[in-house]
Amino acid sequence: MKHKKIARLAARQVKRRVDTSFDIPRTKVRVIGIGGGGGNIVAEIASRVSRVDFFAANTDTQDLKKAGAKVRAFPFGQKLTRGLGCGMDAGLGELAARSEKDRMKKLFEGQDVSIIIASLGGGTGSGAAPVFAQAAREAKSLVLGIFTLPFEFEGKKRKEIAHSSLEKIRPLVNAYTIIPNERIFKTIEKTTPFPQALSILNRKLADSLEGLIDALYSPGLINIDFADVRSVLEGRGRLAYASAVAVTGPDRAKGALNALFANSLHEYGVHGADRILFHLAADKNLKMQEVADVSRGIFSLNPKARIILGITLRPEFKDKLKVMLFAVGCTEGREPEVKKEKALSLREIPSGFARSRIARRSGREPKQKLRIAQKKARLRRATAGQAKRVKKVLVIKHQEKKEEIAERTRKTALDLKQELDGKLQEIQEEEKKWDIPAFLRVKIKR
Repeated sequence: MKHKKIARLAARQVKRRVDTSFDIPRTKVRVIGIGGGGGNIVAEIASRVSRVDFFAANTDTQDLKKAGAKVRAFPFGQKLTRGLGCGMDAGLGELAARSEKDRMKKLFEGQDVSIIIASLGGGTGSGAAPVFAQAAREAKSLVLGIFTLPFEFEGKKRKEIAHSSLEKIRPLVNAYTIIPNERIFKTIEKTTPFPQALSILNRKLADSLEGLIDALYSPGLINIDFADVRSVLEGRGRLAYASAVAVTGPDRAKGALNALFANSLHEYGVHGADRILFHLAADKNLKMQEVADVSRGIFSLNPKARIILGITLRPEFKDKLKVMLFAVGCTEGREPEVKKEKALSLREIPSGFARSRIARRSGREPKQKLRIAQKKARLRRATAGQAKRVKKVLVIKHQEKKEEIAERTRKTALDLKQELDGKLQEIQEEEKKWDIPAFLRVKIKR
């Protein structure tokens, strides 16, 4: 009996040693909100997103007290600002950050991904954000920037400060997203109170960030790890599109795709992205057809893009499908809308004539479009034949014209010769009429 207990204890010890030997290092993500606006956004996100570290960095010590229990304060530049804000002086914000850059680097050391959030247009966020980004890069951390731009009613000067800061930040981050505050009017009613409107904006940001962090930390059928995130974020100053939606209902795959691409916070779309990461989370009833529909919709954005898929099953979702999309390499401006194709079934599609018949049945090649295409082709052929005939007629007319000119020229020369001969003949006739002088007359001897 004693020997059996010892054997069981030994087995447990061996199991513990074996299990710990396969521990995978946890990806370290740190989110830093800079300035008053960035701190407010981080405070909103921290209440919903776990497993990452949150910091609020500010020169205003009074404002840091509002950060919340889950957000750690990082005051800086106290000697320059005396614990106050920077107003709209971006130069002062930059000096305050540079005065404590060595301390700032320690904030990013050992972090795999650093997410910098700032509301550009003010003094602290606009001036200090480029310095924080530079410190994170020097600490060998991948840097993702999330930046909001001021409202139109905040004035032209604040807008100029924001864009100037953005130009400095671009080469210092791997990727960044831009969210103009003005876009919130696309989401809210006119009667929405101002604090509530800002909260809605922060919640939408939290949805996207929560989706990305969940994809990184949630084990599932198909995992997304730090290596995947690193491959998407490699490079510098690339525009990114982030969106996360949760939908229910029988046609939830289609609803998720429509909501993903219609993110009202961005002024640009997914057009041009060459690196795409997307993650699906649902309960055990997630259908293969739904995975196929969402995947096909995302693959259609750019078939040549590097695309990474993750899938996680979460029992608590109960008929809910959550899709997160993170695309890098986007171009500014909305792309033209394309007609959505009807989804195909997962049955094996034969090749050749059978495939074309199925495509026509599914709406890809309607008979009406086929007739229009054939009519256009006939018209092009007829136009080409008519053009050849017209060209031939023109060549013939040109040749006839040349011959006519040549004939006219030849006839004119003959007329001149005949006129000259006539003149000579007249001269000879006149000469015959002249009398020959006596001394020139010569008698002909017979």
